[in-house]
Formats: sequence, structure tokens, C-alpha cells
Amino acid sequence: MIDPRFYTLREKGLSLADLCAQLGLLAPEGSFSDIIVKRPASLAQSQAGDVTFLLGRDGVEDFKTAKPTACFTTEKYASVVSESHCVPIVTPTPKYHLAKTTAMLVHEQTERAAEIHPTAKVHKSAVIGEGVVIGANTLIGANAVIEKAFIGEGCNIGACTVIGGTGFGVVSGPGGDVLSVPHVGRVIVKDRASIGSNCCIDRGQLGDTIIGEDTKIDNLVQIAHNCHIGKRCFLAGCVGLSGSCIIGDDVLMGGSVGLADHVIVGDKARLAAFAGVMHNIPAGETWSGIPAVPIREHMRMVAHTRRAIKK
Repeated sequence: MIDPRFYTLREKGLSLADLCAQLGLLAPEGSFSDIIVKRPASLAQSQAGDVTFLLGRDGVEDFKTAKPTACFTTEKYASVVSESHCVPIVTPTPKYHLAKTTAMLVHEQTERAAEIHPTAKVHKSAVIGEGVVIGANTLIGANAVIEKAFIGEGCNIGACTVIGGTGFGVVSGPGGDVLSVPHVGRVIVKDRASIGSNCCIDRGQLGDTIIGEDTKIDNLVQIAHNCHIGKRCFLAGCVGLSGSCIIGDDVLMGGSVGLADHVIVGDKARLAAFAGVMHNIPAGETWSGIPAVPIREHMRMVAHTRRAIKK
């Protein structure tokens, strides 16, 4: 979804012929080249009129429900895209070319005033961007920066925290050039969430970054683009979540926990301080260590190492 509060779309979209010409790619044959694409989208959420990308086998399953008009993909997966009644645009760098397409189709909205509830208290030094919505009884601290975001009721945002900034997304092109990926999503902070000082919560690349109701986030925490954090989660200081992590409800994370991208943490899981999480965590389990493993296994490893040192 491209939210019109924050972004405007190219008025008439682009034909695949024009798009491929601007990208230096081979256009689809025949009448397919006249097809119009209007919006970039993630594969899983794509609908008619959208252009997306497919890079590997992990995304193939999404074509069972997704309905994009066109899809950047490699030669290996072109037949998969065609069989799903979608027009493949073949390139060795699908994500790179979707990023360039996003910059062509989407532009930032600069003419919509923020909506701040009369009972919200926003420090005079805070910076509130165009289109931002701030709910009732929410507190925004000194020098906070909020853009491309919806902040719910009864939230507390600490000093110097940045919500809705561009995330850390870079891709390499076929010629070795490096492109910063446009972020055209939002941040949604739900009711009664608390976010400490000097935190950074990046908006989604395509889609939203979401902080659930009653979740409490300590100081110096980094939440990357497209992360979804559930209700009543507690994240201690210096936690870092890579892009597209999904955190269930009632999850506890100790200080300096780090998650690799696309990790899923189940409801009521617990991560000990300094855990380095590389794999999905089942619901209700407690993990620790680097790389993180179930805590009993980690404790056995530590004990074995100590005994080995003493010999």
C-alpha cells in the first residue's frame, strides 16, 4: 500500500515498454509491452497494477495468493512468474531494478499537514513531518523526529528518538553501482506503546513497520524496516532487529539482543541478554548465546567449555 498521506504516485503509471527502456532492459514481447504498472509492491501483498520482484524459491509460494501485473525476476524463475499470469521482466538484479522503478513511480507528499490531537503533548523542539498522525494523550520528547508515521493514543516517545526515517537498504546493480533502496512505507505505533530515548524505528520499504499495543522499548534500540512487533513485548536497551523480523506477543528481550533479518520469534519467547539470533524461535522458549540456542543447551556448552579449560 502506498499511503496518499505521505506519497504521491506517478499520474498515469508507466507502460512496461517505457519502464524497460528507462532501465535498459529487454521489454516483454508483443502486447505485453503496453501493459501499465502503477505501484511497486512486495510480492506477498501485490495486486493488479503492481510491479514486484522474485529473487529466490522462498517467494514462489506467494504467487498462490499474489496477483501482481509484472515482476522483475531472474531467468531461472521467469517460467514460474509466467505460469502465475504475471508478466516477467528478466534481469540478473531484480531487487535493484524494483528499487529504481520505485523511485520513478513514487514521490514524497509535501502538502499535507500533520494531525496532532489537542491532548497530545509535543515538545517544542520535536520535528513532526507532513501527514503524521499523533493520537490523544501521547507524549513526544525533546528533539524527537517523527515522519511517515501513525502514533496511537497514550504513547510515550523519548527524547532524540527518530521514527519513520529511511532504513538501511542498499542493493548492487549489474554494473557494480550501489543504490539506496527507496522506503515508501510507514511506521505504525499502536496505543500505549512506550519508546525510549535515542531509538530509531525505520519505516517500511514496501509496507509497514509496526509496534504493537502496550509494547515497551528501552533506550538505544534499533528497529529496522518492515519489522512487526506484537503486543506487550519488552525490549531492553541496545536491542537491534534487522529488517522484516516478526515478533509475537508477550516476548521479552534482554539487553543487546540482536536478530538477523526475517527471523520469526513466537509468542512468549524469551531471549537472554546478548543473544545473537540467527534462526526462528518457537513460542514459549528461552534462548541465549551467540549464535542463540535453547538456554539449557547453551548452559551445557558453557559448562563443557569450563571443564575443558581446567584440564
